[in-house]
Amino acid sequence: MVATLRIPGTHSCSRSNRGATAHRKVRNANARSPVWDAALVDCIFQMKALFRSLIIFSAVTLAACGQFGTQPDLQPQRGESQQPPIAHLPFGTPSALAGEDDHLVVHQSHTLSYNNSRGTANWVAWKTTADDLGERRERPLFQPDSSLPNGFRRIQYYDYSGSGYDRGHMLPAADRFANEQLMNETFLLTNIVPQTGDLNQFAWNALESHARALARRGNDVYQIAGVYGEKERLRGKVTVPTNCWKVIAVLGRGQMTITAKTQIIAVDMPNVEGIADEKWDKYKTTVRSIEEKTGLDLFSSLPRELQDKIENR
Repeated sequence: MVATLRIPGTHSCSRSNRGATAHRKVRNANARSPVWDAALVDCIFQMKALFRSLIIFSAVTLAACGQFGTQPDLQPQRGESQQPPIAHLPFGTPSALAGEDDHLVVHQSHTLSYNNSRGTANWVAWKTTADDLGERRERPLFQPDSSLPNGFRRIQYYDYSGSGYDRGHMLPAADRFANEQLMNETFLLTNIVPQTGDLNQFAWNALESHARALARRGNDVYQIAGVYGEKERLRGKVTVPTNCWKVIAVLGRGQMTITAKTQIIAVDMPNVEGIADEKWDKYKTTVRSIEEKTGLDLFSSLPRELQDKIENR
């Protein structure tokens, strides 16, 4: 039996053709028939076209399988916890970081616990050094935080519009002027809370300037700021807090050990108008008082005896 490959509209290419050729009378045994050469070229051309079609078909099939197969979920899952970076929280995590209302968000410039029900952070933590400071930069636009999981509400710039409240930073932009990318992260709306103009532009701003002055003196200034209480809601989405608080730990450059002598600053400021003339230190309080009002444990990794000392003074 002789195998034959036949493509419609072309000549056959088979071993029987060779046998037939052997019985032909030709003048020169080494010469090929022009007809045979044309048939062979045509056959090879058609086979190449066939293989090319098979390759294309295989590639398309594999792509389709990949499209409809199982793909990894690149979005963070709701309530999923990560390990907070020690650079921002060297003295312990203030809360459990579980669920929609205590969701960990990690950026290069800061770490925060996001409260999906409130539409703001519970707290934001960061470190400021002299290397983070620099000349004033052009302010970018406020942006929703795309790192929040699918299904979380993403607060928009216009949610604050016409409310009478400032878009108040937790981590101030000036603490990241040395790096434009890090400064831009401070304009993510997960770092913003509604503050009255008198709070944001005066006492709160003065405390921010004081912390940067400590950093310029060569200190590592660890800060954590947050909110509690509810006055009202903006567009039914963003909770206006009754109070904004901040705790600052001042350590020597490169040090990460708190002692009973470490300088700790704790403030708890009312989110109201009419306080433009008040100094920030009027609102000094204890760490323990803030913990009692918020349910947080701000120095959770420290021994209890040391916590009692630094949190009650």
